[in-house]
Amino acid sequence: MAFLQKVIMKKLIPFLWSFTVILLIDIVLISVPELWSYRILSKPLVVGSILVFFLIQNTDKVSKKLVSSALVCSIIGDIILIYARVSEPIFIFGVLAFLIGHIFYAIQFARSRNKEVGIKAPLFVLLGYALALFWYLSDSLNNLAIPVAIYIVVLMVMILYAYVRDDSLTNNSYIYILAGSLLFMLSDSILAITKFKSEIPYSRILVMGIYGLAQLLMIIGIIKGNLITDTETL
Repeated sequence: MAFLQKVIMKKLIPFLWSFTVILLIDIVLISVPELWSYRILSKPLVVGSILVFFLIQNTDKVSKKLVSSALVCSIIGDIILIYARVSEPIFIFGVLAFLIGHIFYAIQFARSRNKEVGIKAPLFVLLGYALALFWYLSDSLNNLAIPVAIYIVVLMVMILYAYVRDDSLTNNSYIYILAGSLLFMLSDSILAITKFKSEIPYSRILVMGIYGLAQLLMIIGIIKGNLITDTETL
């Protein structure tokens, strides 16, 4: 186990440097409107780099398929949302891509569910947050009310499954995944409020920075969880 942890850490450190540089480049491009067109290159690389890092790890076949599918959906959504200002249907397709990605993540998290953990308390909290956010946005959603409502529900389901995962796994896998899923919710909330309701200062920077960190934490958590599972079977 210690040997496998050293192997993954050797891969993780250089990746974190590369990922940080890619994310910072995209954030710089976000900050300068004249450079936004170049984000067609930088934005997909944020999650694309995470996908490459994940694919070279020693994870089980089911996790490989589910998580890779979630990341690919995120990359597609990232690309689509670059052009979301052009028309409403484009935005809907972007939301759909991320929604499907959340479903893949939820299935992955559900695989390690701890059935002894109750869902009533987290469900109540998540439902309250979802209703409050939707109510706040509702008068500005117009034709997008139903797609946004469905997206919020799926996002909350993903977070719920992240919460009820088995936390007996060591190496902080549980904490990484739960923190990442909550950050994903925060990023999406800022994006939704800015798009439909009112501008939040530095919203574009906040959304991309938090989103990149969310994806990173969830993937590291998944890899760490799989690393321990693989070790136990040796």
